[in-house]
Amino acid sequence: MKAACLAAALTLIVPALRAQVPAVLAPPIYSCTDADGRVISSDRPIPTCSRQPMRELNPDGSLRRIIPPPPTREQQRQQAVLEKEGQEDALARKVQQSRDRNLLLTFEDERSLESMRRRGLADIDHEIRLATQRILSIDRELKIAQDSASAWQSANPQKKLPFQYQQRITDSANAILVEDALITERQVERDRINIRFDADAKRLRELLGRPAHSEVPIRSPRG
Repeated sequence: MKAACLAAALTLIVPALRAQVPAVLAPPIYSCTDADGRVISSDRPIPTCSRQPMRELNPDGSLRRIIPPPPTREQQRQQAVLEKEGQEDALARKVQQSRDRNLLLTFEDERSLESMRRRGLADIDHEIRLATQRILSIDRELKIAQDSASAWQSANPQKKLPFQYQQRITDSANAILVEDALITERQVERDRINIRFDADAKRLRELLGRPAHSEVPIRSPRG
């Protein structure tokens, strides 16, 4: 009885499977419209339609898919630009997320951030004060060297100023330039620190959900 039922089922299933096999195994049909408006069909991709969409059809004529043309150089360039911008945006978000985590882990509130700002500025202000003091000292040495050279030249009007006199003046002048450059560099660094801490303070307020006027930045006076 079971064998008879199985045979009857196979009698129904096998013809249906046989009817489907040719459709699955049969090669697709490619079709497109060329530049002159003619419809071209082939059992393989059509080279003359490589620059425009090509239809891939099932053996029964139904649409299987549309094969897009390869991108032009300009499209490739635009795609590369979009991909680069996407990568840069993703990297920027990742960096910002890292900075946000560091802010929240390092500072419990804006006042603790301002405390660190003051310490950093105090170190720079100390360096500027020391450089200023050195300039005053070197300036006194320069004046002594210039007076000494002037006195020698007055006593020896017909002679060339000895090298050691001019060397003292040159060394003192160069030393002052070095200290001036140091002060300028430290002042630039001071401004950079303030800009960075201003941005960090604003972001910390945003992360803590506090209004912009909840904390007043505390800065040490400019050195």
